[in-house]
Amino acid sequence: MEGWLDEEIGCSHRGAPIRVFLPARPRALLVAGVHGEEPETVWLARRLLERITAEDAEIAIIACANPDGVADSIRQNAAGVDLNRNYPSASWVPEDSFTYPPGTAWDERQRENRTSRSTPGAAPGSEPETQAVLALVERLEPELVIDLHAPLELVLPTADAPMDTVEELAARARLPVTMELGSRTPGALRDWCADRGLPAITYEVEHAGLPALGARHLPALEWLVRGRRSSPRRPG
Repeated sequence: MEGWLDEEIGCSHRGAPIRVFLPARPRALLVAGVHGEEPETVWLARRLLERITAEDAEIAIIACANPDGVADSIRQNAAGVDLNRNYPSASWVPEDSFTYPPGTAWDERQRENRTSRSTPGAAPGSEPETQAVLALVERLEPELVIDLHAPLELVLPTADAPMDTVEELAARARLPVTMELGSRTPGALRDWCADRGLPAITYEVEHAGLPALGARHLPALEWLVRGRRSSPRRPG
């Protein structure tokens, strides 16, 4: 991870450090590992740090925003909070949310199988993991936030995200662009960004083996992290 400044920006409920890796001139922020059941996003973030020198990067990277959840292989943090329902957006609600248990097969992802309960937290922004990300955004004032998730296999921008970047990123990874998920995500990071007029892109990879994920997504994400500078897109 040549040249990256490794900085602790907070701790999880159990005291695990939350770290950001900073290039010399961060213009944007990439957040991975928000949901512990999506460890492939952590792997992708770590591989980006290994493939790109800090001198060539324009995006700061939080490789694991939910270390307790990743360690436990659960969506929530150690307090049972879905961190992507805890951001202090206008959409935050106090009611619990329900998602699929970790490892649910794609053909079983039906509404009646959403049996994994998450709380949104005692209050908006109540969780230490959320607070660490919020404080970093306030400090860096990025021009774009990229939020890595799985397994929906799509690119979901906020309304004010740069569409040329969105479309090129999606084309490089062969992902569809959608402006709406079709279901509410109250208290999500993207909602908080939208409230602030901060462009954001939710980038959802599929559940797949790591070699396949790397081959498909690392070139596109590397293009983004390098400040949209890299070799021309390969056809197909």
